[in-house]
Amino acid sequence: MINRFIRNFLNGQHIIHKFRHVQTVRLTFLHQCIKNECPAPVLSWGCAARMASSSSSSSKRPSHRSKLLSDFHKNRTANLQLTNLGKHVVELAQDSQGFIQQKLECANPTEKAQLVDALRGHVVTLAMHKSGNHVIRKALKTLIIEITAQVLLLSLHKCGCWVIQCVLEHCTEQQKRHVLEQLHGNVSTLVTDKYGSFVIRHVIEHGLPEDREPIVRSLQEDVLNLVTDKYGTFVIQHMLEHGLLEDRERIVRSLHENITSMSLHKYGSRVIERMLEHCTEQQKRPVLEQLLDNVLSLVTDQYGNYVIEHVIEHGLPEDRERIVRSLHENVISLSLHKYGNLVIQRLLEHCTEQQKRPVLEQLLDNVPTLVSDQCGSFVIEHVIEHGRPEDRERIMRSLQGDIMKNTHLHSFCSIIEKCLIFGTTEQKNALIDQVCADDGTGKTPLLQMMQRPFGKDVVQKMLNVADSARHQKMMFVINTAPIKNTKKRSSK
Repeated sequence: MINRFIRNFLNGQHIIHKFRHVQTVRLTFLHQCIKNECPAPVLSWGCAARMASSSSSSSKRPSHRSKLLSDFHKNRTANLQLTNLGKHVVELAQDSQGFIQQKLECANPTEKAQLVDALRGHVVTLAMHKSGNHVIRKALKTLIIEITAQVLLLSLHKCGCWVIQCVLEHCTEQQKRHVLEQLHGNVSTLVTDKYGSFVIRHVIEHGLPEDREPIVRSLQEDVLNLVTDKYGTFVIQHMLEHGLLEDRERIVRSLHENITSMSLHKYGSRVIERMLEHCTEQQKRPVLEQLLDNVLSLVTDQYGNYVIEHVIEHGLPEDRERIVRSLHENVISLSLHKYGNLVIQRLLEHCTEQQKRPVLEQLLDNVPTLVSDQCGSFVIEHVIEHGRPEDRERIMRSLQGDIMKNTHLHSFCSIIEKCLIFGTTEQKNALIDQVCADDGTGKTPLLQMMQRPFGKDVVQKMLNVADSARHQKMMFVINTAPIKNTKKRSSK
């Protein structure tokens, strides 16, 4: 009887053990389903037990999920704000319940700025996330709405104007439409402002024709005043560079009676220059006629001389011919003038040989006068650079015997250097022979030149371009030069 009791007890224990195994297997199966793992179709009791044990231990490991996100889901964060997110911002941005989107609706500028800063570095990741992309879209939309509410204020601000330009460059047509409408309504205020003019110029250069058209209409009403305005002038110049053909035509007509006076103005002269660069021949012909009738008064003016230079560069050959005729009797005086010499230089660069020959003849007949003058020397340098070999030959003959007299002048030394750069081999050799020859006092000009600040640069240039025979000749003169008595200096 006792044996039967013991046997029944043991059988009961076995049944209980089997029942517990079944429970463990079911628990393991559920864990695997939650993790999207496919459970094995057949499990041994021992294997099931081991898996159950493993599952039990893994359930005790700490979760990687944000505690703040968990608290939010469990409604434990009733007063949670955007500023409280900290390092949890990315995980909350990816949450399907849309906490950040909701808070952005009523966030203040500081909170929005902090959120944008926190999202930096994660924008692409969030933009490709099914929930995160809504946060990025909402943040961008919120920023645009806030910016478009203060377009004029930002456009007139040192830093804000760049934000408006960025909106015009990168936002959709729909997003920037409200910005453009405000700009169009305040053109007169913006064009004469240091920073506002940047914004208007940006629209002119990068905007669609329909974006530019309201600006053009506003500008037409006050072209004359804008041309001479410190900032308005750049807007008019931009219209000439980037506007339509009819836009340029309107500006030319507006200034037709003031071409000469505008050419003498600090800001107006730049507008006339842009006309000559960008207008068609038909459009700028009336402008050119007025300028060509007033060449003498313009070439000696601080700003007018640049306008005439532009005529030389962008006009027709017959325009250059008329300028040469107008200046024929004043070539030397203009070559010595601080503004006039610039015009003479442009003539030497851009005129044909036939056109500039009368000018060259006057210059070549007056080389000694010109080389000793700072402005005149620039003109002679241009003759050396742009003239014929025979012109350089005449200049070098004019300089013979005067080298030592003028090597203290920077302008004269620059002319010698130009001769060494652009002269023929024979011309260079003649110059080197001249400075190495005895001047009748037992000394050579070479040694005296070496003692002068500008002269020593000429000597160095000669050494660089000399052939081997003349290089040796120069070095012999230098190495055999008597050494000054330094006894007195050393005793000190």
